[in-house]
Amino acid sequence: MTDVLVVGGGLAGGAAGTLLARAGRTVHVLERHSSPADKICGEFLSIEAQKHLEDLGINLAALGAVPINHIRVISNGQTVERSLPFVARGLSRRLLDEALLHLAEKAGVVVERGVRVTEIETHAASTSQGPRRADVILLATGKLPVRAEGIEAPPVLDAHVGFKMHWRANASIRRLLEDCIELNLMQGGYAGLQLVEGDTANLCLVIRRSRLAALGGRWEDVLMSLGGLSPALSALIDAQPLFSKPLTAANLAYGRLPRGRGESPVFRLGDQAAMTPSLTGDGMAIALRSAWLAAQFIMAGRSAADYHRALAKMVGPQVRRGMLLQRATEATMLRSAGISLLRMQPRLLRSIIRLTRLPDPAPPFRGERP
Repeated sequence: MTDVLVVGGGLAGGAAGTLLARAGRTVHVLERHSSPADKICGEFLSIEAQKHLEDLGINLAALGAVPINHIRVISNGQTVERSLPFVARGLSRRLLDEALLHLAEKAGVVVERGVRVTEIETHAASTSQGPRRADVILLATGKLPVRAEGIEAPPVLDAHVGFKMHWRANASIRRLLEDCIELNLMQGGYAGLQLVEGDTANLCLVIRRSRLAALGGRWEDVLMSLGGLSPALSALIDAQPLFSKPLTAANLAYGRLPRGRGESPVFRLGDQAAMTPSLTGDGMAIALRSAWLAAQFIMAGRSAADYHRALAKMVGPQVRRGMLLQRATEATMLRSAGISLLRMQPRLLRSIIRLTRLPDPAPPFRGERP
């Protein structure tokens, strides 16, 4: 029995565990991977995500995070490139998640690795290593579904499928992606490409299931379709893939927001609570924001329903604007018109980026003991 049980040792789980342990709670984190692991993610750290990590005590520069100053948007043979309104960072989840778990352990969190959770009830979790009980349970498994009492996962019509692959970046790729994130907008989805630490390029691709089927249904078919979209994507053909096969995630519930009424007492964090479209680049920021907010509500003795309502109010506008942007980029006529407009109005892209950012939170909560 522990005060808090966190299911999932990713961004949200590691951050929430650290904050609560620093505030004096006994915390156990259950992580299904027995060693550092890659996870499907764009690995783009927006300014909001960086602020939360810095408040926790994570040194991104020391981890080798790559600065990203520009964004390049490509669609239908047209290209728009502008400076970002902030300096973003590229860093792999393998390194970042592990740094957060080490930080959590330093704060006193007990991290159990290689433990798979099969079901969650009000104060208990069924795991591959036997039951675990706690006064409060946090569900932070990202895009991985876990059966939990009172939490439903309604089917998503023509849902998106996500792919992620790392390549060893050769000189050509490094030159094309230096200080830049590239977004290739295409029918039924988009492909994001950027450098992360070292000489590694991360490709994160999101595509509608129907479009994936039309291309042939396999990763190889999708990869073949990307070659002519941009010089950087073409350069991947001669680069060394670093995974034996891509990481995948299906049935992505973009637009998901917590309801906060008649729900499970389990606190849902990150993608389990709110899933913004990947192309906004704020998914990791929302995961960290949810950890920050959940820790405050738990320390104040507030309910999961109260937390879910507050989280929906805080991130809902960003998620809804992101959904509008995603739908616009998937419509061929709107996508073409949008790229033309961005070329004529240089400041418009920066304005869109600002509109899809999270609002500034209250003064940082670092988990100090009361």
